[in-house]
Amino acid sequence: MISKDLLGCATARNKGTCDNRVNIHRDALEVSILNGLRTHLMEPELLREFCAEFTREVNRLRIERGAELGAKRRELERTERELDKAIDAILAGIPPLKLKAKIETLEGRKAELTAFLGDAQESPPLLHPNMAELYRQRVEKLYDSLRTEDGRAEAAELFRMLVDQVTLVPENGELRFMLRGDLAGILRFAANKKNPGSLSEAGVLDGLLSQGSLVAGTGFEPVTFRL
Repeated sequence: MISKDLLGCATARNKGTCDNRVNIHRDALEVSILNGLRTHLMEPELLREFCAEFTREVNRLRIERGAELGAKRRELERTERELDKAIDAILAGIPPLKLKAKIETLEGRKAELTAFLGDAQESPPLLHPNMAELYRQRVEKLYDSLRTEDGRAEAAELFRMLVDQVTLVPENGELRFMLRGDLAGILRFAANKKNPGSLSEAGVLDGLLSQGSLVAGTGFEPVTFRL
């Protein structure tokens, strides 16, 4: 800010050692950012493809995880029933020494299963398969909220989840606008999740980020457009 309502190069304004005299009113910048968020933050088709692959892989892992927990619970129930049968057999007159090894094995397995299930966390709910469309709808709602005083504070916090950096670069007497979005933040926003760990299971997000041309590093390629 080089004045109350104006953004520009502070060095050019205060020291005169920079020849970048291009500036912009804050209101105009905010409108441009909002419009850029709605239309330029991502390529819709690429984001749709990425979200589809992401939700497919995460949901597959969550289904497998849920199945594993179910299998462990059923095994624990069977183990406890076998122990009860062994104890009933002893009470019925079978010498304890004949069942000693079996009981020790069952007790050991019961302890392992109990410890595993005690530490295990339930798989989070499955992600919605149409995250890209949900993202578009939430951005539209966010856009409306940012334009009203009542919802502006909360909307601004959500906005920061999506935008890493806004850069204005002078070019031929005009400003080129660069908006960089964070893909992890976008996915959390689309899924309405605050915790990134609830999405990026088993390195799925990192794996897709390293494969796709959609992103560079941990965010989208900067998208540029003129104000």
